[in-house]
Amino acid sequence: MKIKEVKVDQNLCIGCGSCEAFAPKAFELRDGKSFVKEGWENESEENIKTAQGSCPVSAITIIEE
Repeated sequence: MKIKEVKVDQNLCIGCGSCEAFAPKAFELRDGKSFVKEGWENESEENIKTAQGSCPVSAITIIEE
């Protein structure tokens, strides 16, 4: 399935930066929290899923078509 949407729950995010390390085209840290970047679609799905799995607080949600 193709990824349709990626979200970061700001209430859960602790800003550890693992998502940005694994998927720098999809995530960026701002003010101590991770945000989904505009153009995240340019990141590989594999990297986005790896970033999701690396999140220690499960703040990343992936919605697939």
